[in-house]
Amino acid sequence: RLLSIHRDAQNLKARVYSTLEQHHHDDDDDDDASSHTYIRRIKSFPWLPNKNCGSWYLPPDDITTSIEVYFKSSDGHITSDYAFSLKRLNLPLIELLHQVNSCFLVDSSVRKILPDSFSRTIPVWCCVMNRIVQRYREEELLLCDENNTHGYDAADRAQWDTSLYTPASIVSPVEYVEILALIDSRVELLYSSKAIVNPSWLVRTLNKPLRPMWIAEGQVQRYTNSLHLSSFDDGNYLTIICCNPSYYSEGSSVKNHIHWVNHSNSNDETRFGYYYTPGAADDDSEWGRNLSPILFWSNYEQLLAPNLAEDDTDAMIDAILQRTRDNHLTCVLPNVTEYADKIGNIDLWIGSYEAGKPPDCWLNFDAVLNVTQTDYTDIYDSITQQREKHKRECFYLQLPVAQGKKDKTELERWMPIGLVFLIHHLQQKRRVLVYGNKGRDRAVAVVLALVVFICPPTYPLKLKEDIHAFNLDSLARRGGSGDNILYFHSDLRLDVVNALLKENGRDSFLQWMHTRKELQALPQETFADKESLRIFLQLVAQYRENAEPTRSTMQKLNRFFMSSSMYRHNNKIL
Repeated sequence: RLLSIHRDAQNLKARVYSTLEQHHHDDDDDDDASSHTYIRRIKSFPWLPNKNCGSWYLPPDDITTSIEVYFKSSDGHITSDYAFSLKRLNLPLIELLHQVNSCFLVDSSVRKILPDSFSRTIPVWCCVMNRIVQRYREEELLLCDENNTHGYDAADRAQWDTSLYTPASIVSPVEYVEILALIDSRVELLYSSKAIVNPSWLVRTLNKPLRPMWIAEGQVQRYTNSLHLSSFDDGNYLTIICCNPSYYSEGSSVKNHIHWVNHSNSNDETRFGYYYTPGAADDDSEWGRNLSPILFWSNYEQLLAPNLAEDDTDAMIDAILQRTRDNHLTCVLPNVTEYADKIGNIDLWIGSYEAGKPPDCWLNFDAVLNVTQTDYTDIYDSITQQREKHKRECFYLQLPVAQGKKDKTELERWMPIGLVFLIHHLQQKRRVLVYGNKGRDRAVAVVLALVVFICPPTYPLKLKEDIHAFNLDSLARRGGSGDNILYFHSDLRLDVVNALLKENGRDSFLQWMHTRKELQALPQETFADKESLRIFLQLVAQYRENAEPTRSTMQKLNRFFMSSSMYRHNNKIL
């Protein structure tokens, strides 16, 4: 598989540029100067992978943007009824395209010249986003005064393209009609869900309609609806140029695509060759042995040595992983990319239990918050080893909260301590992981409570400017005894932890939050209500796809934020 991946990745950019140059030459009679301008233009577009499979085909130096994009192939499967995911809105991509107009996106497939992520998921996403923006624009027009504040008019509406564009090589005219008939229901789903928490931002950012184009097998693919070659048009569209780097043989079966490649000068094909597989990077959790794309490209020359047998390659992968752990290399290992997700523009991750496994967790994080009842047995030894061997301080705190309905009140009881831990380490600019069993319920609840306090309710999530106004010393004076004894390896004072665990700990924490700017007035409003929690959850879900707190957990959050006696006045609880 690694040899197949390397073959596909070789000269990918050059191959794509050559295809586009030929396409431009065939489609345009302009002079050489125009062609040179065109080539310079397309070479300025950023390259990025579609999450998971696509990440293997771009060496780290070729990825020219830090945003993460994930169009899931299964969303575009016929069996999924051409779903539109409310959790994978890919808003960072819209923000990028607003700046650069076009970009290259890389993904592959074992069976088809275009993966379903390219042929169906992205076309549906583009069409739905274009139509929801048109709807938001019309609503804003109704609210505008006679001066037409936003500058939209009937001409804008007529020129705003809401067509569905699919590749003719994959999507037949019959299937095209089937998908098109579902688009308006997908738009209504997005609109009624209020998943776009800031429609005005989307209207401003998506200033041109989205449109995909596709390159596979060295050819620009045609549109199903017009049979014209797909293309980008900087003046009128924001274009996603979908590139599949793999090679395919004629025939529809998978076996016809797999063929022998002899990569030596010898005629002995049984010694120095391999069976090439297009889309070989797919499902890397099944074959990768925890190797990550970054580690592959850092060590590809050794891993692709022609005299290595399969067992030798496996042994080398294991040795590379062990050496990475031993040397504490600051690269992204699979436990981060596979088991944790970064939340917005914050040094904060939500992960599953695997993400917190020592010592690997310390390769990527400085502070870890465990929201389960189970510790890794070697977690404290690993912290000591980091200090003694690597001269590095690492921090850890466990919130012993049972899973699901088994927990009655412990999440609410321990919440203030978890939030103080997170605020403290984020103030110190440390990389922080919050993990639970699956990273979808308890860990999400703690992060959801945190962002209510430290982030504006807008996309993308980012820290408020007053993050450093949270004065932990004042919290210590409020509830502490003055002792400087620390609570295990959390870097929090023991007396503060004990004070926050008391019956009035939640109220003491909320009062501290209200007075963090030395404001002495009694608080008049809660930090959150059901609607604001919904908005913040939707924002968190844009980064953590499986952020799905249970109803019981959301009820606990409601109580945490809204049931304090400090919000009672005029015999009414706000």
